[in-house]
Amino acid sequence: MTEKLVFTPREEDLRAAYRLHMKQMGWKRLGYFLLFGFAMGIVLAALDGFDDRNQAIGLIVGMTVWAGFVAMVIMLLIPIWWVPRHSKKTYQQQKDLRLETTTWWDDEKLYSGNEQGHAHLTFADMVKWRADEKIVLLYRSDQLFNFLPVRIFKDQAHKNGLIRRLQDAGVPGEEKSQ
Repeated sequence: MTEKLVFTPREEDLRAAYRLHMKQMGWKRLGYFLLFGFAMGIVLAALDGFDDRNQAIGLIVGMTVWAGFVAMVIMLLIPIWWVPRHSKKTYQQQKDLRLETTTWWDDEKLYSGNEQGHAHLTFADMVKWRADEKIVLLYRSDQLFNFLPVRIFKDQAHKNGLIRRLQDAGVPGEEKSQ
């Protein structure tokens, strides 16, 4: 058994967790926007009757570029505007995020608890993990995750020990650098 880590989550920890989570969605979302713009361009060109080939191609390319531009604006606004506001509101609303938490793990499970409850999360049941230099996200589904601030680990080897347990359980994941 690993030594117990005792910490109180901070609003900055939650913000780092949301930022890392949203980065995952960014490129996928951009692809969907581009595909949507391309499809809309084809629909508009079809409504126009495809009479002028150059005009149809221009309409398709124009709609795709426009959708890409909108997606890039959204991708910039989410981490700059939405994530800080959402993190602040969630941190204020969710009391257990402000409680002292104790976390530890063994070969099979991650244990976590505070005065409101306890969780025993089996590594093999986790969907994926992500980490960067500020936060480790442990996904229970594509949208539901637990987070551990990197600041609570003794050192990089300690953090790597947790990641190794996840990898040994077959949980896919990635470490990002900012």
